[in-house]
Amino acid sequence: MSELLQVPDQLYCVLLALRDDTLVLPNALIAEALAQDSLELRDDATDRWLAGQVRWRNQRLPAVNFETLNGGLAAPVSRRSRMVVLHALGERPEDQPWALVCQGYPHLVTLSRVALAPLPLRESDHPEYVLARVRIGNSEALIPDLDRISELVRAAPAA
Repeated sequence: MSELLQVPDQLYCVLLALRDDTLVLPNALIAEALAQDSLELRDDATDRWLAGQVRWRNQRLPAVNFETLNGGLAAPVSRRSRMVVLHALGERPEDQPWALVCQGYPHLVTLSRVALAPLPLRESDHPEYVLARVRIGNSEALIPDLDRISELVRAAPAA
């Protein structure tokens, strides 16, 4: 039984570059990274955090601009932009995959307790969407609250 309660010594994660920040997510959440041309931008100005829809495996998935959700400016979609599709977090029928808009391909990293150091949230961070900030080597990254963001995506009107 004690083996079930042990925390792994290493976590396999991805770093996702944003305009002015970096997200760190467990690698197991990533379904696929797509080119920017898979994004169909929204025309309306409401809900700027919802960038539009991504075409993926015969589905249209909501695409989230995390920077806007966290109170910042979203990077313009460019040739470097990628749509990172995340697996559905829950097991309910209404849970669905969704995508994050990022700049460049996800960067794979192996993290350990030694490699991570907690940092305080920035004043500009929205704690309802940011669980923590961490130092990874010489870089800083944030851990988003994906459960909360999934709830927002689920409640959002269709893009």
